[in-house]
Amino acid sequence: MNPLSYEPLYLAFIVLVSVWIGVRRIISPDNSYQTRGSGWLIPFLISLAFAIWLGFRPISGMAFGDTANYAMEYPRLGVHDVKMDWNSEWIWQWLMVGCKSAGLSVSMFLLVVELIYVLTAFFAAKRFMPSDPMMGMLFVMGSLMFFSFGVNGIRNGMACHIVLLAISLLLDDKYVWGILLSLVAFGIHRSTALPLVAVFVAILGFRDFRYAMAFWILSILISSVAGDTVSGFFASLGFDDRMTQYVSIRDMSQFSKKGFRWDFLLYSAAPVFMGWYICVYKKLQDNWYNVICMVYSLCNAFWIMVIRSAFSNRFAYLSWFIYPIVIAYPLVNLHVWDKQDRNTGWILLAYVGFTGLMFTFVW
Repeated sequence: MNPLSYEPLYLAFIVLVSVWIGVRRIISPDNSYQTRGSGWLIPFLISLAFAIWLGFRPISGMAFGDTANYAMEYPRLGVHDVKMDWNSEWIWQWLMVGCKSAGLSVSMFLLVVELIYVLTAFFAAKRFMPSDPMMGMLFVMGSLMFFSFGVNGIRNGMACHIVLLAISLLLDDKYVWGILLSLVAFGIHRSTALPLVAVFVAILGFRDFRYAMAFWILSILISSVAGDTVSGFFASLGFDDRMTQYVSIRDMSQFSKKGFRWDFLLYSAAPVFMGWYICVYKKLQDNWYNVICMVYSLCNAFWIMVIRSAFSNRFAYLSWFIYPIVIAYPLVNLHVWDKQDRNTGWILLAYVGFTGLMFTFVW
């Protein structure tokens, strides 16, 4: 299959399924959203099929970015290159070495990574929205960066989805498994320190979303006034070596746009608005939702303060991987409107439609 055909095929499938389900919700005569649902098997099989299809993609740097880099690194990495050091991402290296030692080809290794990336997202969506995991996965798979971080920033994407599953376990008081998965995610990509710290702050600290929202608004002002200074400060902390590199980049050929990304900021504002609408305006109390809204807002505020960095989409993903859960969770689990099904259908169509427009005309 032509590597350049993967993205339009993925988009066409997501749009068609979303239109089918979204229209059914819009024309629904009742509000049976709390008991309606496709069960877990259909979305699981869709997720599994998608992971297998994408896992066996051709090795193409032009179509899949970092895929080609990892394909070149895979045969060269040996056991002697890996050290159990939390200053390096040794769990990712051990995954590569383990797959290589088991005799897996590069394509099989990429399949393993894709299965982890997609299925951790599925099980997280299932835990967050057990009554309708299909709706949860449509929002996850229809999000703006889902395809890109499945084939390009694959290590970052896989680590973030493991964090998403870890959050669902921590909120369910399964602390041992939640902490274990958190450590695994950190050992795969150290940038996950940001959402992990935000999770523990949200769980152990303040639960009032208004504080996180105020911090998010304040971050816009800070970035507007002292963006470069703040970026340099965070880069000096050293929790992710890539940040230092990206902040210092001056060659604009390495990124299409650098500066204050108002387009990204407007896109990022939707979950903050949804959190305000549910938690503050509607005053609907749900501990799980409060936490995920706070985690999103805190992580996104960090990205806003380093928004001028090159490759800032990499930092944006440290909050954007929670984006679909913030939007979909209240649609499935909370009684927000009298015409819940109809509004859910329209929101799904608008959500996936925006992704389609961005891929078609902007990306």
